[in-house]
Amino acid sequence: MSNAAVTAATSSRAADAGKSALARLGEAVVGRLVIIIPYLWLVFFFLIPFVIVFKISLSQTAIAIPPYAPVLGFGDGLSGFFAQLKQLSIDNYTWLTQDALYINAYVTSVIVAAISTVLTLLVGYPIAYGMARAPAMLRPTLLMLVILPFWTSFLIRVYAWIGILKPEGLLNQLLLATGVISQPLIILNTYTAIFIGIVYSYLPFMVLPLYSALEKMDYSLIEAAKDLGCPPTSAFWKITFPLSLPGVIA
Repeated sequence: MSNAAVTAATSSRAADAGKSALARLGEAVVGRLVIIIPYLWLVFFFLIPFVIVFKISLSQTAIAIPPYAPVLGFGDGLSGFFAQLKQLSIDNYTWLTQDALYINAYVTSVIVAAISTVLTLLVGYPIAYGMARAPAMLRPTLLMLVILPFWTSFLIRVYAWIGILKPEGLLNQLLLATGVISQPLIILNTYTAIFIGIVYSYLPFMVLPLYSALEKMDYSLIEAAKDLGCPPTSAFWKITFPLSLPGVIA
């Protein structure tokens, strides 16, 4: 082979290697951009607003627009910023912990959240289990039925319950027509209505992770437990529920 041919082959391989390196570099850059976009979303729409609200929470009220004194600003330069930093106090947070109104609101919120979580689990687990054990051809349809409410505004979905639960609403009309009750039930503005609204709103967030965990479960373990004489209830608590805990926690 002549020197010219060797040189041409070497140049071709070098060009191909350069193109491969550029392609790999481009793929790496695109991959990192795809990964960084969700983080940028969290920074701009969650972290920065949170920092702004936290900054305002440290300020003192004032008769002005906005109705609080400036805090941790750079209007007076870096030295002014550090001077404000030394004068910061947590009086606002101390005041919140001393007011029984806010303490009761916090405790009530935690209790409502805990009860709502348990109720959502009790309602969502059978739904997810039924979806996981349904024939494969029906699962996409069932998943669509769970996801379908997300296509409607959250506010509209919750507001629709007012028409159902109010004294002259659909639920009371049905119960009155069937003779179950003699006068309308007062459900609105009660904890019952709160739990109904929360469970309805967050049920898909319980069903989908549970369905994902239950669908991947090896059901031959349950069959083996039954063959060994394990009752269905014991098989559920010893096999099914522990294996679905990742979905419950999620």
